[in-house]
Amino acid sequence: MLGQRYQIARLQSDFYRDQFRRLVHWLIMELLVMVLLVTLIVYQAFFQPAQVYYANTEEGRVLPMVGVEVQPS
Repeated sequence: MLGQRYQIARLQSDFYRDQFRRLVHWLIMELLVMVLLVTLIVYQAFFQPAQVYYANTEEGRVLPMVGVEVQPS
């Protein structure tokens, strides 16, 4: 009788241990994905490409616009 209870307790303990390890592995992988995504967001925030503006003519041609720099007075 005591042996059967011990065996059931042992099986439950093994099950919960294995599930805990699986959960920890998934959480570590999710953490790495989150760190990667945050890194990409920060990179895009700091290293944005320069904006280029274009104008259209009535014939449909596309002309690049030249930016005007404002000189401080």
